[in-house]
Amino acid sequence: MTTFTIQTFNALILQLQSLKQPAIVAIDGRSASGKTTFATKLSKLLQAPIVHTDDIAWNHSFFDWHQLLIENILKPFKAQQPINWIPQAWKTHQRQGSIEIAKTSLLILEGVSATRREFTEWIDFPIWIETASDIAEKRGLERDGEAGRAFWFEWQAAEQVFLEADHPWQRAKLIVDGTSQLTDNSDFLAFSKPKF
Repeated sequence: MTTFTIQTFNALILQLQSLKQPAIVAIDGRSASGKTTFATKLSKLLQAPIVHTDDIAWNHSFFDWHQLLIENILKPFKAQQPINWIPQAWKTHQRQGSIEIAKTSLLILEGVSATRREFTEWIDFPIWIETASDIAEKRGLERDGEAGRAFWFEWQAAEQVFLEADHPWQRAKLIVDGTSQLTDNSDFLAFSKPKF
């Protein structure tokens, strides 16, 4: 049986603040596992910007976008350059705005496959949000509504194939219980990396 070391959310913040900077904290997990909730709380406490992988993948592909993120976000961030990037798919589909990040020492990357194998050398602290697939599905369908139902199952099928091949949880330095722990409580508890 795997045992976990329990820590408070505040202890996690201190650990992340002590990373050698510039540092990237990546939050991965299944769709509707609680990644955005977790990332938003981290962002507020760390005063760090968030990049959502959904914005990179938008109208590009489900998972074949990692090189775009490396070249346009991860590399310039590590070089301590400000970022103002408009993905080609945004231009093609007339999406307004850009992905803009001022020069900063800490960045949060959030989304399905945010800790994928291709990002290993760039990510300083990979986190996996562990949420039971049936609970994530229920959340996702409630969030997306009936109009998004067909897309949800199309996406979920592709996501399952990717996750089974990539095993991002095996690279995590922290595994968080997203089934019951993702709340705004100040005593949020996270589970440290299990021994696989």
